[in-house]
Amino acid sequence: MDLKVFLVLSLCIIYCKIDARKNTLLDGENHFTLSNSLMKIQHQLDSDFECVDIYKQPALQNPLLKNHKIQLYPTFANNTIRSRSSYGKTVDGCSAGKVPIYNRRKIHQNITNSSSRLQTNDFHQYSENSSGYHTVTLDTTRNMIFRGASADIGAYNLSLQVKQSSISSIWVESGPPVELNSIKVGLGVHPSLYGDSQLRLTGHWTADNYQKTGCYNIVCPGFVQVNHDKDYAIGSVSYPTSSIGSTTKYIGYIKIKQDQTTGHWWLIIQTTESMYVGYWPKELFTHLSKGASLIRFGGETYAPPNNDSPPMGSGRLPREKFRNSGFMGLVKIINSEYNEIDINPEDMKRYTNTNSECYDLWYKGYEGSQYRQAFLYGGPGGRNCDI
Repeated sequence: MDLKVFLVLSLCIIYCKIDARKNTLLDGENHFTLSNSLMKIQHQLDSDFECVDIYKQPALQNPLLKNHKIQLYPTFANNTIRSRSSYGKTVDGCSAGKVPIYNRRKIHQNITNSSSRLQTNDFHQYSENSSGYHTVTLDTTRNMIFRGASADIGAYNLSLQVKQSSISSIWVESGPPVELNSIKVGLGVHPSLYGDSQLRLTGHWTADNYQKTGCYNIVCPGFVQVNHDKDYAIGSVSYPTSSIGSTTKYIGYIKIKQDQTTGHWWLIIQTTESMYVGYWPKELFTHLSKGASLIRFGGETYAPPNNDSPPMGSGRLPREKFRNSGFMGLVKIINSEYNEIDINPEDMKRYTNTNSECYDLWYKGYEGSQYRQAFLYGGPGGRNCDI
């Protein structure tokens, strides 16, 4: 059930240096309604997902997880969640003891049909520094250990060609470049992966800067799904989504947090309560098992070389204001003491590897009590997006 949160917002975007004291991105006279956009598989479970025994799911095929004991809920879950223990009950979609896993046969068929660079038979992936990838993000700068991050991510459907992708994510990363450990998770459109252009909950990981490990979702064994509710699974559809110019904005509140006891990285969707989707086990990583050294928020797109780059965010640039632009709000990091705190403008920097006519990001700091730390980002993409 959607949680309706009615907010009175105003906006007036004036581009200037980072300054949390005045000229905020969301000041103005327009009124907006903000609502949670729940990750919903809806009625696609039979065709898009398989109900798999939780102890026989793909993640456990990874040799690193040979002796892995599944953690049914994080140690930071409150007692109400633990005592309810929904994992032993029958729920819509999957019966007791089973979890929804995106259909592996469908993934393989989609990848084969699209001649995608995604691989299903091994771990070899791609470097995100290679040609065709474009990124605009807001990155942490402090030399410290992070235990996670969270944000409201504006939910927009985008029209993409089969070999393109566009994902708005939170990254947690650690390690030197050649040994980069990275997890990113957010809302993405990826026709080669899913066979459609619907906005879906999408995750990705690597343990060695994409040399021999890493993949989206469950294309290779890694992510452990524990929530067997069909509405909350990697690959589930985000619905409803926002429309350009609409005064009703739909968001997905996404959090990734390391468990202080086990070291696993948990994916959490916040609705009327915290929904613990699953986790990336610490055994997958050499550096992230000890915490993250970098947190990033923003968008990334891909298109084959010599092709137009796809839209990012809402498909509109930040200069088109909050009514049209993609946005993230309530942007937080989880510090080394496992406390969730607002990001600080003095500890953040903008990163981009693209020209500002394709994609851009505007951030000035505090945007009021409703959004707190927030920024606008995205753009239409197009040809010649390299700097």
